[in-house]
Amino acid sequence: MSHEDYIPYEGPRVAGFSPEQLGAQGGYKALAQRGMPLMDQAGQIATMASQGAPLMATSGYQAGPIQSQYGGSNIASRFRGAPVRSNYQAGPIQSTYAANRIGSGVQGFSPQEYLRAGRGFDSRDAQQYMSPYLENVMNRQQKRTVDRFKEGKAARNAQAIKSGAFGGSRQAIGDFLARRDMNEQLGNIEAQQLEKGFGQSQQQFERDRAARMSALQAGDTGQLGLAKQRTAEQVATEDAKRQAASQNLQAQIAQQKAYEASGGQSLQAQIARGKFGQAAGQMDLQGQIARDKSLASANAQNIQAQIAADKSRQTQGSQSLQAQLANQKATEAAYQRALKGSGVLSGLTKTEQDLDLSRLGALSNVGAQRQAMMQKAYDTQYEDFIRQKEYPYEQLERYNAMLQGLPVTPSYTKSFYSPAADPTAQLVNTGIGMYGAGRGLGMFGGGGS
Repeated sequence: MSHEDYIPYEGPRVAGFSPEQLGAQGGYKALAQRGMPLMDQAGQIATMASQGAPLMATSGYQAGPIQSQYGGSNIASRFRGAPVRSNYQAGPIQSTYAANRIGSGVQGFSPQEYLRAGRGFDSRDAQQYMSPYLENVMNRQQKRTVDRFKEGKAARNAQAIKSGAFGGSRQAIGDFLARRDMNEQLGNIEAQQLEKGFGQSQQQFERDRAARMSALQAGDTGQLGLAKQRTAEQVATEDAKRQAASQNLQAQIAQQKAYEASGGQSLQAQIARGKFGQAAGQMDLQGQIARDKSLASANAQNIQAQIAADKSRQTQGSQSLQAQLANQKATEAAYQRALKGSGVLSGLTKTEQDLDLSRLGALSNVGAQRQAMMQKAYDTQYEDFIRQKEYPYEQLERYNAMLQGLPVTPSYTKSFYSPAADPTAQLVNTGIGMYGAGRGLGMFGGGGS
């Protein structure tokens, strides 16, 4: 089967456009090429309204200058405050205490030493603690068993000679049974002696391990007591140093407070002199403000007269401007009615296009459903073709598994198709899938066996 020629699929693979889709495409093309007479008419109306020259409303009023004859007085206080400075400069307050590290310098046994001392009993320990006399005792007992077998064999030979069965099958069976009993006794002796020696060596190992752990714990207890004693001595030394440093710090603070009180008295005297000069300057400033208020009042009366004359001219100009604005509003109202009519024509054109597009979209959807149904039928036919083509290979794989005594598991080929896929991409993906299946069956000389 690996030399079988490629069997192409001759059925249709891609469903073409349905009649409804072709009709919808023609409708879209005609709609794009059709003119819009209502839109053209609306554009002409809007152009005519936008080209109308607006009326220019102008007022004959020209505002006259309103000027103040008051220039303002230069009001300034003659008081110049003197700088107030304190003679007190805070000095640094520092503690002479520096804490030292407290350490006992004592170190106990490490966890690794405890682990080594408390390790479990293994075959190496059993060999080490085994009694050296065990093998001698075991050999002596086994020798006695062999001697008894030999004595029994001589007696059996004498009995066989006496009964005339020497060298016969009865003698051979008796020797076999006696030898089997001897081997069982030898094995039992070895097993009993080894079990007894293993138990004794394990007991001795447990006693030695308990002694090692007790020695480690006793050493750590002594080291802990020494560490507590050294730590307590260092803590007492540090407390004494800290107490002396605290007394020195309190003395520095008391000295700084005395300096601060002396500087505060000097500062209060400077503030009193500054307040007296400030009061004299305030009285002079009040006199300057009163003279300036009198000049400002006379100037305000002159400005009010200029404002009244300007308002009279402004009223006359406003009346002329109102008449011009009334004429301009009437013209603008006519332009607005024309623009509103052009907007209605433009809306009718858009409504007509929306209705045409909706009908063409519905027709295209019906055609798409028919095309999808046809594509599904084509995909089903192609999937049946793939299953029929893979059937001989599935049978061969099942037969090969039966010959090798392997469990037969059903295999199948499943393909997925997308109705809206591009026809060219669909053909390429199908070819790649068939090539991969062929390589797995050894059809192209590079796949499986």
